[in-house]
Amino acid sequence: MPALCRAGSRTRICSGAPASLAGRDRGVLGIFGGTFDPVHFGHITLVSALLQKFDFEEIRFLPCREPPHKQATHAGAQHRLHMLNLIAGSAPGLVVDDRELRRSGPSYTVDTLREIRGEAGTDCVLVLILGLDAFLQFCTWHEYDQILSICHIMLLRRPGYALEDSGCEHELLSQHGTNEISMLHQAPCGNIFLSAEKEIEISSAAIRQCIAGGGQPRYLLPGTVWNYIRSHGLYRQATVA
Repeated sequence: MPALCRAGSRTRICSGAPASLAGRDRGVLGIFGGTFDPVHFGHITLVSALLQKFDFEEIRFLPCREPPHKQATHAGAQHRLHMLNLIAGSAPGLVVDDRELRRSGPSYTVDTLREIRGEAGTDCVLVLILGLDAFLQFCTWHEYDQILSICHIMLLRRPGYALEDSGCEHELLSQHGTNEISMLHQAPCGNIFLSAEKEIEISSAAIRQCIAGGGQPRYLLPGTVWNYIRSHGLYRQATVA
């Protein structure tokens, strides 16, 4: 995949970016990871809204091969990638990055972010897009304490989930949190932005259960994806995860 935001080779330290960088034009690259098993309108509508509302040059769907904090995926890597590629052109700036599918073993976010940072350059604004439900487990992630030295985090609210009043994630948000989107443009990494955007309540697990029960979830995912699922006989066995 061609590099976006490639800049000069001077090293930047996010927590101490010089004031002269404020207001400087920077490319903004969003990373939206998940299993996408299958991809659905909740994913697509959310990313399209973020592209329109915020100054992203590009948001990448980043399907993982083996999620460390979830049960195994139900459709194979190539099926999930193909379904994502079917919707990749649905909005300008929406692309698919398959690097984790090409990497063996568990998909550690920190390794992927280091790769992308190396490709994009030190000045590129790199934003990891997370739902609040995922952030609640953030401090259990592999090398979680390195992630904010590589990128910003954009948190999306999700009904039924709230941050505890104490603990590791609470401390991170207290130290690095901001309600000002402009803060993400003033340094390439280091902030946690709590967005007013909410994840749409469509569940991949519910879609799989619907299909296994003989239903047709045609209003929950694009027609091209539904046709692919049917033609390849995916998700016919009931799952609970």
